[in-house]
Amino acid sequence: MSQQAANPYRSILRRHMPEPLLALLIFVMGVWLWDNHFGKKYGWEEGVARMAVRKADRELRLSDSAGHLPGPLRHLLAIPDRREALDDAIYSFGLLEKDRSLDAESSFALGVLRSVRGTDGSYMPLPPDPQAVSARVDQGQDYWWDREYLVRLGESPGDGAKVPDAERRNDPRSRELALRTVLSRGGVWLLAFCGLVFLPTLCGGYRTALRSRATGYIGRWPTALGLGVFLLAYLASIGFGKALDGLITFFRKWNGAEGQPLSISPVLFALIDAATRFFPALLTFAFLFRRSRHAWTRLGLHVAPEARMVLGSFGLLMVADQVIRYFMLGDSMPRDPAGGLSEIESGHWGLVFAITSACIAAPIAEEILYRGVLFRSLANSLRVPAATLISAAVFAVVHYYDAYGLVSVGLLGAACSLCFAASGRLATAIFLHALYNFAIKVPEWIVYHAPL
Repeated sequence: MSQQAANPYRSILRRHMPEPLLALLIFVMGVWLWDNHFGKKYGWEEGVARMAVRKADRELRLSDSAGHLPGPLRHLLAIPDRREALDDAIYSFGLLEKDRSLDAESSFALGVLRSVRGTDGSYMPLPPDPQAVSARVDQGQDYWWDREYLVRLGESPGDGAKVPDAERRNDPRSRELALRTVLSRGGVWLLAFCGLVFLPTLCGGYRTALRSRATGYIGRWPTALGLGVFLLAYLASIGFGKALDGLITFFRKWNGAEGQPLSISPVLFALIDAATRFFPALLTFAFLFRRSRHAWTRLGLHVAPEARMVLGSFGLLMVADQVIRYFMLGDSMPRDPAGGLSEIESGHWGLVFAITSACIAAPIAEEILYRGVLFRSLANSLRVPAATLISAAVFAVVHYYDAYGLVSVGLLGAACSLCFAASGRLATAIFLHALYNFAIKVPEWIVYHAPL
């Protein structure tokens, strides 16, 4: 009996999380999420206008060079038609205009695009540098709206109203962009269709998951304990991030560069990002495990993932994404001017950062926290169906972007929970999460961030 009482894991299971403290943590997290998602924003981040320009330019080019493809194929590859691309670009620049965040190039682009659409009069703005517009065209570094502007001035071959469609489709840069888009996004769909072959296996696995019960130490975590640990780790990560922001601000003041962007090497930035992501996961390990190797073995991090469940779930998520994008929420989702694009991911170092951050660090750290701790603790008392819904809802709210994003991220969270419960391996959920992020980030970089 004395040896059993000395077992550190028995003492952890006897820990009590007071209900008032738990309620306070939930309240603090709720206030933070509400303020972060719905609080008043003061301007856009540095570089948003530049990314809005790049996004508009490339989507307009896509609409010209690949807009002739059949409608279902364009929808599958997320290629807009001419009208959609114009409306999206004007809407995005309009958000910047409303907030007085337009720079010279985006202001010029907005004026030209409004004139091209023909719904805002014949206003044609002066470019930042008229000679620079012609120079960009001659050097093959022009934006989509540059030629439209020159055509309306009578300085470029055309019919005086628009650049001929054949000329648009045959533009070398636009054709290269169309090829990149078809290959990258088409490759993702090829993998998704291959994954659908494993749907029978996946359905059997999900049925097993819904009836499963964990055994051993992780199967005995009290829900209050797991929820309290999750909340403490999440809030501590916010504090850690704020401390880093404060440190950066201090160095700016110390170097006399307050208000200026901080120059930092890509490698150091990636390390800081990884530290921020892994901080809450490491905290949960410290609360719940005495030795790190125990965490790896109890959560199933030391074994290979169930590949068929990963591929089957990925294929199912891709099909569900099309449903919610085009038939449920596609016409009502709010957008930020840059469409979620960030200058941090531009260039080749940007690709390295996107892969290490979104495709490696985020899946490992988040699956430990949301599935390994939150879902597992809820499932121990509420059973798997309820635990899946609650943990997926929390995961979606924390990653809230818009209505479409809320549903798609929630479905990802539910699929990861079921994969974990069915296989008993958190590695399965991690690989599904990583594959899902990879399918978003790599084509996004190829289409929007790679040099053209």
